[in-house]
Amino acid sequence: PLSVLRGELEALEDGVRTLDGNSLRSLQQEVDQLTKLVADLYELSLADVGALTYRKQSLDLVELLQQALAGAAERCQAHGLTLELRLPLQAMPVLGDPGRLRQLFGNLLENSLRYTQSGGLVRIDLREEAGRICLDWQDSAPGVRDVDLSQLFERFFRGDSSRCRAKGGSGLGLAICRSIAQAHDGSLDARASPLGGLGLYLRLPREDAHAQ
Repeated sequence: PLSVLRGELEALEDGVRTLDGNSLRSLQQEVDQLTKLVADLYELSLADVGALTYRKQSLDLVELLQQALAGAAERCQAHGLTLELRLPLQAMPVLGDPGRLRQLFGNLLENSLRYTQSGGLVRIDLREEAGRICLDWQDSAPGVRDVDLSQLFERFFRGDSSRCRAKGGSGLGLAICRSIAQAHDGSLDARASPLGGLGLYLRLPREDAHAQ
């Protein structure tokens, strides 16, 4: 973003570009991207030293996921994607920070929207297995090379696959997601999705597991 901002400002200063609504919007977009990058880096640096605040409370992950994904179907449709949401009828109790978990879900959604080809599918499946709450987040093509899967959660990693070349963000979103999962005594892993794209698998302990 800094390089783009510098180039845009130099073009305005040299008279190559005129200061109009389009140039202002372009500058604002780069400022917004830079602001998010700085905020993400700050959050990860706090997590590194254990200074990131989590306000955990009893909550139902089914209800929280529904709230976090309000409007997701419309956003998927705008990107030419179909959202398939599979939620259980019973509550899924966890001890968690609702704001941080919403952030995690939001990052996963942005990842799918950014990379999944139009005409594809985003499937979200929530269930319980062996006392743990399991969220499977899968999307369709393009996929991620096997050699890149283990590095997806590294900061600034940008693989050479079609999911990373043209539309990549800062490379921090999934790192933040894993940090949030680990802060909840959970895990977040990546595998090839049976739909042809990327599968992200979140595992969290039930709330009553903390008392055992």
